[in-house]
Amino acid sequence: MADLPRILFLSNEAPHTAAAGAIIFHRLLQDYPADKLLVVTNSTLPTESGRLTCRYESLKLPVDRLNRTRLAHWRPILRALGGSALPRLGRVDALLRGFMPDVVVTLMQDSWFYDFAARYARARKLPLLLFIHDLAHGFEPVPSSLKELQLRRDRAVFQQAARRLCVSPGMTSHFQREFGIESEVCLPPRSDAPPTQDPEACRLLKTPGRLTLGYAGGLHYGYGEQLLQMLPILRETGTVVELFGSLPSGKVAALRNATDVLHFNGYSSSPEQAWCELLARCDAVLQPYLNPPGEHHLQYRTHFPSKLGDCLSLGLPLLITGPADASGVVWCLDHPGCALTVTSPGDLPAALKRLRNDADVRVMIARAAQIAAAAFASAPLRSHVIASLSNVAATH
Repeated sequence: MADLPRILFLSNEAPHTAAAGAIIFHRLLQDYPADKLLVVTNSTLPTESGRLTCRYESLKLPVDRLNRTRLAHWRPILRALGGSALPRLGRVDALLRGFMPDVVVTLMQDSWFYDFAARYARARKLPLLLFIHDLAHGFEPVPSSLKELQLRRDRAVFQQAARRLCVSPGMTSHFQREFGIESEVCLPPRSDAPPTQDPEACRLLKTPGRLTLGYAGGLHYGYGEQLLQMLPILRETGTVVELFGSLPSGKVAALRNATDVLHFNGYSSSPEQAWCELLARCDAVLQPYLNPPGEHHLQYRTHFPSKLGDCLSLGLPLLITGPADASGVVWCLDHPGCALTVTSPGDLPAALKRLRNDADVRVMIARAAQIAAAAFASAPLRSHVIASLSNVAATH
């Protein structure tokens, strides 16, 4: 590994094991030599999370003080108006302490920080490798009068990047239409050692006569709202959902009152532990896209469910609900048999009853899912990223 490039990972999302995007980076870079990787981030890492063995440095931007204040909505506005050109690049130099990067890597998520990373790469004449997991402007609303300026700034960063790794085919298609610039797909890797069972084990229901679904993930992006819509159907079909993650709040706080069909288990110590607990308690795994998607439509078409590879590996059948053009639904439809997909809300009761009543169907889907999960094997995806980094550094 002596010829691998030295990476300056300059991003608001740092590699660790306690959040979806961070887990992706942790898995992709976990074998990278520690002396060839430096992480510089403005995020506060959870104390209990696992990290890479390389050096991590904190770099807060002055504008970060607006976070979680009544003025937070000014953050993307100020960026669109050019404010992200103000943070001093020398602050990064001061953190290098002898580290001489060959390539800068960032995530297109916090516009102030990926602008900062792009400026640093340009000023220091370093190539930029860009990851895109979500549409950044979906999290950073600006007045309509500034949207064109916001997109122009995003396009400049996208165009500057020597390589652009998008999380889904839908994302690459979006940017081809939006910016006329090509990119490539890098699916989110599953765990190196995903919890798994023989699909035959799901032939017997955990509770005779009752289907128990498991969901490990957040309730944002409309997932919690889909669970709200499902409550009458869960009760009608006698289905229970075991939830592993944060307690409901905000617009989905009412889920807390549905303890007859929703069981809240909180966070586990690691993603793998959550899957082990889900395997022990559940008959099938759930991916609940909101349908119809409402304001989440574009996000669903472009992002990708980061845990899909782990879900498919379990040896449980996957039930995925959502619009037919949601990226996770599209992927499952393109791999027939790996999931029970429900694109029409009216078909959900029959799907739940089918999973409950037909053991052969449960086993068949679980077996096909494990085969399809090979697309998310971490080693090939890791090799793809390392090859991209090496190519970018060598051709700059």
